[in-house]
Amino acid sequence: MVPYGLNQAQFQAMYRRKLDGLSKHVIAQISALLAVPVAPDVDEANVEIFPGEDGASPDVWIYWRGKNNKVDHQDPSLFAGRSMHLELGLEILAELDEQYFLDPDQFPGLELAVSVLSRWVAECWWKAGGWRYPVPVMLAVHDFGTCGSVLLSEGGA
Repeated sequence: MVPYGLNQAQFQAMYRRKLDGLSKHVIAQISALLAVPVAPDVDEANVEIFPGEDGASPDVWIYWRGKNNKVDHQDPSLFAGRSMHLELGLEILAELDEQYFLDPDQFPGLELAVSVLSRWVAECWWKAGGWRYPVPVMLAVHDFGTCGSVLLSEGGA
């Protein structure tokens, strides 16, 4: 458990250290995902970070979109309409005292966390070779407007 009491710079540094400990595994996982062929009906993909509520660990999902999205829970291919939870090991972030996330006027923990997390996810994506992904990919933080939005790939690899 990371107890409450860090200042903003210390919080960001601690959060980044925790993420950096996961980087090697996450880069390998993203590399494996990037090696899977994308169906021709996919026009774009979106990586979305869902911040954890009240200190819960965040989640990251990827969505492939196209003109005719379909729903098929049995098809393992990357088709338009497919969504996938990315198992990045972010459960370690639930070790943070929830007080960091309760009152943004007292401590902006959620804003600090999503800023660090979105930069880290983007870096891992690029280190895995994601800039060359065959379709455009945008990273965003769910319900945060443009906070954390990053172009991960322009497509056309």
